Amino acid sequence: MDSRSVLSHLGVILEITGILTLVPVLVSRIFNEDVHMLFFIAAVCSFSIGLILDRRFEKREIDLSSAMVISALSFVLISVFGSLPYLAYLNPLDAVFESVSGFTTTGLTVVNPENLPHTLVFWRSFTQWIGGIGILVIFLLLVGSPGMSSYYLYRAEGIPEKIEASIKNSVKRIFTIYTIYTIAGIVLLAAAGMPLFDSCITAFSSVSTGGFTARDGSIGAYANPMIEVVVIFLMVLGGTSFFVHDKILRKKFRGYVSNPETKLFWFIILISLIPLSLSFAYTGSAVRDGVFHSFSALTTTGFTTLTDTPSDVSQVFLVILMIVGGYAGSTAGGLKLVRSGIIAKSLAWLGKKISLPPEAVVPLKFGDRTVRNDELNIISMFLILYFLVMFVSALVIISLGYSPINALFQVASAEGTVGLSVTDTAAMHWSGKIVLMADMLLGRLEIIPFLVLAYVLYRQITGRERESA
Repeated sequence: MDSRSVLSHLGVILEITGILTLVPVLVSRIFNEDVHMLFFIAAVCSFSIGLILDRRFEKREIDLSSAMVISALSFVLISVFGSLPYLAYLNPLDAVFESVSGFTTTGLTVVNPENLPHTLVFWRSFTQWIGGIGILVIFLLLVGSPGMSSYYLYRAEGIPEKIEASIKNSVKRIFTIYTIYTIAGIVLLAAAGMPLFDSCITAFSSVSTGGFTARDGSIGAYANPMIEVVVIFLMVLGGTSFFVHDKILRKKFRGYVSNPETKLFWFIILISLIPLSLSFAYTGSAVRDGVFHSFSALTTTGFTTLTDTPSDVSQVFLVILMIVGGYAGSTAGGLKLVRSGIIAKSLAWLGKKISLPPEAVVPLKFGDRTVRNDELNIISMFLILYFLVMFVSALVIISLGYSPINALFQVASAEGTVGLSVTDTAAMHWSGKIVLMADMLLGRLEIIPFLVLAYVLYRQITGRERESA
């Protein structure tokens, strides 16, 4: 790995972050709030350090492992710098927690947004909007990178397919789709009766499947069925692959209908509606709450209409949906529909393969695509790692005095970048908050980039020890 090139790329990303941090200054002017200095300080710190790294080191071609290291370090660093504006209202740990939750599009929170100035409420959702499209996508849109570096950075953001022949055109197309849906969301929410500022906040959080809102009661605070319908529509948009959206916008509707992830998405929604609605019978609006939370959990958005903690049965259903997640190549988290579908199909495939002679060729298919053995091995390994992180994290939360189901729910929500919560996160012990932050980062980047980062750091440390010996 070329560490100098990695640092140079990180420098540019921090420069971009510094510029984006100035956007809330306009909001502070609109609402006449005296919080702009917080954002100036954060912008100057981020941009200055980025400029030093950018000028000090030279960019060269990078490989996939370097791109993954850049991706992992980027989310950590932008979360740290993004936490600075919160420091006037939160302690450092909570400020970083809120920032990590924003950039990873999780939505777990330690604050009541109604106690914050409009500028910080905007910043919370704007960080989700940035995190949803991905800081590396923004980097490629504004700066680009030579040769194969662009391809590897594109892949490191977790986007499995290209929309156009070139990476540059694909990134432009993704940004265009994302922006169009955001603007459409603001208009639809305002038309449904939501205040304009709240509409902006909710649109940012909906298309990014983030879940932050301007109200402490989330979407339930508006008590408006039309708003809930619009939010469901926006959550579906956010949880759907950019590749599929491109086909829809090009009027290739068959591409949406025939997509195996689409079929699986709606199948899961349909089979979850009845049991989830029955589990919400105590709320007085069981069907309405069941429908809304099916979409909220499966798209990993994390909006809620509930005023009380869900029952244990409801939590079990929601955990399953949060683990499955949305489309690959979308802003959603979780395992992703494609992985969940392949693993589900592989069970029947394995039984069939074992029952036939060893020389028999039994292809594993997901839709029209044949899944290679090496792909299945990677998916299986990712599944093991995903549940291992969840299990260890849940044990830590349980040790802090939480019930097993509540601990599992909170961890599944963090790792799936969902944001639904059954505990008072603000009151949680600092060690629990650190675990949840780690889960959010691992979940957003799907674990592998952080494993690569850990391996690179290990090699650097052991290499230096050998040299000194």
